Amino acid sequence: MREILIYGLERGETRRYTESLLSTQCQSAEDIEKVKAAASAQGWHSFRIAYYNGEPPNFAAAIAI
Repeated sequence: MREILIYGLERGETRRYTESLLSTQCQSAEDIEKVKAAASAQGWHSFRIAYYNGEPPNFAAAIAI
């Protein structure tokens, strides 16, 4: 099963490498919007949605020339 990951930046933060994982529990686009709305109300911004299907990353392919 594909897992939906939602990341965001805290209020006042602009550096992407500081983003935090906000949720792994979403099952639908509606769930994603609910998490984003609740997080926005607390100052979080610049959300990023990622999908994970359980496969390990292929780092060798990422740096292959």
